[in-house]
Amino acid sequence: MTNRRANLHNEILKLLEAGAGLQLPLESSLYAVAYWPLRRGGGDQIDVWRSTLALGSALPTLPSGLRADLVIPVDFELAYLEACFRKRLTGS
Repeated sequence: MTNRRANLHNEILKLLEAGAGLQLPLESSLYAVAYWPLRRGGGDQIDVWRSTLALGSALPTLPSGLRADLVIPVDFELAYLEACFRKRLTGS
């Protein structure tokens, strides 16, 4: 455990010199982010999907870019519950 407070997503955005509109609030210590680098109109871009998390709340569904023309949703809550069931961590 640590008492350090940092936000990797916000630090990445600073390095990319991206707009502040994509940053997460400083108090967001739990979050999930999906990045999809792609080429549009001859230029490089990154699509960003953000979701803040809360203890006890369901995990989000975020996209996963597999190829330039294929993005699929990943239901992290369902994947977590299935992993718990397979490891017999829950009674579900």
